[in-house]
Amino acid sequence: MLPAYAFSPAPSYASLPCAGHSTVEYTPRAGTGASTVTLTKKWRHLTVIFKGQSSEDADAAPTYGRNSIVCGEMGVEHPDNVLTITIQLEGRIKLSSSDCGSMTQKIIDERRTVWDVSKSGRCPTVVGFSVAFPMTYKDENRVYRVPPTYETICLGSPLMVVKCTYRFSITITRTSTRRLSFRKTASKMYAQSIRWVKRTRPARPIIQDASFLTSFKAAPSEWHQMEVMMPTRWHNLVEPIVCQFIIPSVQTFCLSDNIPIHIQLCGSQTSLGLFYGSISPEALQPGKKPRRRHYAAIVRVFLARQIYLDVNGRQSWRTIPVGEGTLRAIPPAPHDENVDAAVVSVDWEGEVRCKSSDVTCASFNVNHLVVKDFIIFALTPANVRASPLLPIQHAHPIRLVTDGWTADDTAHPEDR
Repeated sequence: MLPAYAFSPAPSYASLPCAGHSTVEYTPRAGTGASTVTLTKKWRHLTVIFKGQSSEDADAAPTYGRNSIVCGEMGVEHPDNVLTITIQLEGRIKLSSSDCGSMTQKIIDERRTVWDVSKSGRCPTVVGFSVAFPMTYKDENRVYRVPPTYETICLGSPLMVVKCTYRFSITITRTSTRRLSFRKTASKMYAQSIRWVKRTRPARPIIQDASFLTSFKAAPSEWHQMEVMMPTRWHNLVEPIVCQFIIPSVQTFCLSDNIPIHIQLCGSQTSLGLFYGSISPEALQPGKKPRRRHYAAIVRVFLARQIYLDVNGRQSWRTIPVGEGTLRAIPPAPHDENVDAAVVSVDWEGEVRCKSSDVTCASFNVNHLVVKDFIIFALTPANVRASPLLPIQHAHPIRLVTDGWTADDTAHPEDR
C-alpha cells in the first residue's frame, strides 16, 4: 500500500523577477510585446485604425512581425446601405531578370467576411477586424517561411527586379444608389500596403575588447579564423603568402553592428616586399631595369549581399556591396630572437559595417529566391600585372539580422 501524500500547488509564475530573486539567464524572445500605438489611414467614406503599431507616422505603412495579428477598427460612413464587408491579406513575390524572364507568385491569400447584413442585420458605423499573419506557405509540396518585405532593383547586367510585398484590403459592397444603374449592388475596395518585418538577433554578443591580441589569447573560441594562400606565378623564385582572416565566431551580426576584423599576412621578406611594392618584380629578373613608377598594394574588406533567382528553370544572380571596411596597420611587435627571421608577419585591424540604405531585412531563403550575405577579403599586390603574386578574394558567409544583442540584469530585453 502506498503512503498517503498531499499534492503541492504549482509554483507561481512571473515574467519579471520578484523581490529577492534575480535572473540567471534568459533567451531573447522571438516576438515583440503588445504595443498600444495605433496608425490611422483615411479614404473617402472609410477610416481604418491599425492597432499594435510601432509608429504613429501617418505616411508609414502598418508594420507587423512574427506571430502578429493584423487587427483594428474601421469607421464606415453611410452604413445603412452596406451589405457585406470583407477583408483580404495578400502576399506576392515578383521576380524579374533579363537572363531568365519573370514570374509572380501569390504566397498569402487570407480572406474574412467581417460583416454580412443577412446574418448580423444593419451595419454599425464602427466594425472591428482581425486576421492572423501566416508564418509559412506551401510551394511545390514544401513548406517555406514567409519572406520579409523586400524590394530591390539591380541595374546593369543582368537587370534584376525583386519584390516581396504584402497588402491588406477592405471591400465594401453596398446597394446601388444610382437610379439608372442596372446593377443592384456596387463594390469598392480600399487597399493598403503593409510591411512584414521578421525580427531576428544574434545568439550571443560580439566580444568587446579594445585589443584583438588580448582577447584572442584570453578567449580564442570567440574568434573564427580562416586561412587562405596567396599563390604565385614563379614557384621557384617566390614563396606564397599565408593570409589569416579573423572575425567574431558568432558570425551573425546586426545591421548596425561594427564587425571587428583582423588580417595577418605571413611570408618571406621577399614575398611581402613584392606584395607591398618595396621590391619590384624586375629585381628578380636579371637584365631588367626596375620601373620608376610606384605601385601600392590594396587590402580591402567589405560586406556584400547576393541575390539569387531561379525563374523558369534558369538561374540568375547579382552580388551587391553593402558596406566598406576600415583598416589600420598594426605596428610590428618587438623582435624576438627565438622567432625564425626568415618568416615575417604584418597585421591589420579594423571594422566593417553595413551602410547601404537598401538593406532593411535579414537574409532569407525561399523556393525561387535566395538572399544571403558575405564578408569579403580582397588582397591585390602592388603592380598586379607584373607581380609574381596573384590577387585573391575570399568570401565567407555571414548573416545580417535586424536586431542586436541586448542584455539586462533585471528584466527581459522586451520587457524594459
